[in-house]
Amino acid sequence: MIFACDLDQTLIYSRKSMGIIDADELVPVETYENDYLSFMTRTAYHNLQQLSQQIHFVPATTRIYEQFQRIFGLNEGIRSRYAVISNGGRVLIEGKPDLDWENRVRETVRKECAPHDEIKLMFERLVHADCVIKDRYCDDLFYSIIVERDLLPPGLMVELEKLLRGYGWNCSLQGRKIYLVPDHVNKGAAVQYVKELSNSRSIFAAGDSLLDESMLVIANEAMAPKHGELYRKYGSHDHIRFTEHSGIRASEEIIDVLMKRMEVRDVI
Repeated sequence: MIFACDLDQTLIYSRKSMGIIDADELVPVETYENDYLSFMTRTAYHNLQQLSQQIHFVPATTRIYEQFQRIFGLNEGIRSRYAVISNGGRVLIEGKPDLDWENRVRETVRKECAPHDEIKLMFERLVHADCVIKDRYCDDLFYSIIVERDLLPPGLMVELEKLLRGYGWNCSLQGRKIYLVPDHVNKGAAVQYVKELSNSRSIFAAGDSLLDESMLVIANEAMAPKHGELYRKYGSHDHIRFTEHSGIRASEEIIDVLMKRMEVRDVI
């Protein structure tokens, strides 16, 4: 079995996103510039350590390699032979890039998706420059744009989604970040690839945003935190189970559900 799990606001949480919780219950898992940025609860962390010894835990994140490497906590007693980064644009095996996968993705994007500079111009026509704090073209694959969310035009994301659909791109709003991503750079395809590499029989997936939806829909079982973009869009879903808890407790709940499944099912 594969446990494919998004990181930020699904498995790990910043101080702002975690909700109310006693500091004694937290384990720091990410550091940047001598400060702890992300945390898990002790219970979730301990249970993930146990799970990773029995099944393939596959972190699946939109973070690029350098950002992923900051999460030191995933190396301490947690096994993850495979990782999906850059929103599925890259797959790591034992920490090293799988160039076959990466080349396949880039070639498909080049052939079937509109050029990235054309997409950026379309975005700039919809969003005034005063709304944008900073933007970055990540790994020559997708855009991450930090915005002043309160200044965004009403209905922007719906309009942007419709516009991009005809060009082979999609979008997601997470906190203060808008992501513009080619359709062929997606977690679902990358997780399916890892499933084949690992000869696994099933996938349990978890994620909070629209960028996670592709891997949730291919999973045998899928969960999403109650606080996320997916919950705001759907509220309920035939295939995706939403957590009862919000914030960092959602991470505990997801892992607890998987642990209970493992008590009655075969693993790898």
